[in-house]
Amino acid sequence: MKAFGTVIYDGLWKVMQKFGCPERFTHMIRHLHDWITARFTDNGTVSEALAVTNGVKQGCVFAPTLFSLIVSAMLMDAYRDEQPGIRIAYRTDGHVLNSRRIQAATRVSTAIIDDLLFADDCALNTVMEEDMQMSMDLFVTG
Repeated sequence: MKAFGTVIYDGLWKVMQKFGCPERFTHMIRHLHDWITARFTDNGTVSEALAVTNGVKQGCVFAPTLFSLIVSAMLMDAYRDEQPGIRIAYRTDGHVLNSRRIQAATRVSTAIIDDLLFADDCALNTVMEEDMQMSMDLFVTG
């Protein structure tokens, strides 16, 4: 089964709302997915049109982003009590390549990178082997 085909429409609309997608944009995406039908051919016989009720469109420029929204929501739920990722420190004041400035405690922000998502690919990130096992277990239960 292709990953994009697993997206349930009602869940997608709720996730888009949860992430703050503008109602107009969500409505536009809904219209792209409403009334999609498919026909199947078996030994030259074409079936009646069947309603497609799940799955983002393969080849659509929005599909990777819509799928990533669903996976992000799933991972946020799965990891809500755990932080198994890699901690990074960063600054956004224009001095990223100055090592003394990055070591200074002022104006430094931190983030935990627990996954990298692109389309239907996901990389889980951890520092320790035990954390990777925990991360995979959380991912599976998500």
